[in-house]
Order: sequence, then structure tokens, then C-alpha cells
Amino acid sequence: MDQHAQNTEIEAFIHRKDKAKEAYSATDKTYIAKFGGAGGQGSNGASGEGLLYEFFTPDYICELMWDLAYRYGYDPTGTVLEPSLGTGNFLKWAKDPSKCYGFEINPVSKRICEILYPEAKIYEGYFETAFLKAPRFTERLKDKLTWLGGYPFSLVIGNPPYGKYKNMYSSYFPKPKMHQIELFFMYYSLRLLKPGGLLVFITGSNFLRNGISYQGEKMELEKLCDLVDAYRLPPVFSSTKVPTDILVLKRK
Repeated sequence: MDQHAQNTEIEAFIHRKDKAKEAYSATDKTYIAKFGGAGGQGSNGASGEGLLYEFFTPDYICELMWDLAYRYGYDPTGTVLEPSLGTGNFLKWAKDPSKCYGFEINPVSKRICEILYPEAKIYEGYFETAFLKAPRFTERLKDKLTWLGGYPFSLVIGNPPYGKYKNMYSSYFPKPKMHQIELFFMYYSLRLLKPGGLLVFITGSNFLRNGISYQGEKMELEKLCDLVDAYRLPPVFSSTKVPTDILVLKRK
């Protein structure tokens, strides 16, 4: 069974369970955790913006990234942000999920994350809404950076979307200009960290290897953080060969 077919089957299963108000068994949770991203599944019938952004991180990469967070000083008593959760693979290694916060735009992925990690605080919506006025999210907050309860965070960890930054919220963030969505996630995630806090992302290799292509954005990031470690990876996603790196940044 291809990933899209399995996703469709799992979505229907969750709909039935929730409609009947049935509890999820351990076996059910193992099954729904197999839900995968739509990225690379267009030839199998998947559609929507998930085709571009939903490449879920393998468990062994998530575990490695948590190991790096601890190596570089993450204190597990601190709060954690995962700004693009998927089904919550990164939360699997959190010692205290109640200290974890996250955003997810796919309602099925978000529901799975809620079922698997009920202690975490999970928001259905774009990461950008963390900086906008609730409930309409049509203007920037003026008197504070964010409404998130876990702010300032000790750790931001995850796999942000990659590609050109243009969506329904991008016009609210004109300065500093971020041409790539992964750069937006880096910049605004860093702003949510406490001094000495860590950002551990897996992201496209273009950030490190493209010289001065993102010089303006890199200068803005340099104001906020130091690069303390980085790793070039072989292909790690099942449905794409896009080269990726793990970055570890420390908030100044």
C-alpha cells in the first residue's frame, strides 16, 4: 500500500473513532502513527499544499536531534516548541510532553498528535499566528512578541517547511524580509528562545552551501544566534532526495 492510500485509510479510521467517541487503544495509536506526509505523493493521488511541505522526519533523525539538544545544554525542565509538528514525531523523545508546544496546519496530523501526546499544547494553524492577534489573526501583536504560554522557550526543535516564503500570512512579516520559508521559521523561532536557548532544525542544505544567496537573512540571524554545530546528511526522506543538514543554533 502506498503512503497516500494508507493516509486515506487512517483518516477514515480516525473519523469513525471520533464520531463514535471511542477511546484509542495502544494498537490504535501504533496504527495511526503510520500516517505520513503528502510530500512526494502527488503521483499516488495526494493533493494540496502538503505536497510541497509534508515530509515527515524519520524517528532515528528525531532521536539524533534530541541527542544534540542535550549535548549542547538543553535543560529538560525548560519549555519546547515544535513549530511544524506533523504527527508529532519529535515529541516522542520529550521527557515531559506537558512542556511541549506546537503548531500544525493539517487537521488530521494535528488530531493524531493530540491522540498520541495529549499532555502537549497543540495548535491547529500556521506558526505565524503565534505573533498575531487572536482570534482573527489579521494583525501583528503590538505590545508583546507572542501570546504563547511557553514563551520564552529553552528549545525549538523540528523540520520546518522549505521553499519560497509566500502564504496567507507572509504579508504581515515584511521586515526583515525572509525569501525562504525555512529562514522565516529560523528567525522567528530564535526570537522565541530565551538567551542560551537552542534551535535544532533539519533543513535544506541550500542554507549553508549557497554562499551569499541569503546574505541578508543570514546577517539578521547572526544578530540573534551563533552556529554551534552542523551536519550534512545523506538522503533521509522516503519520498524526496532533497539534500538536508542538521543545524544547531544558540540564542545570544
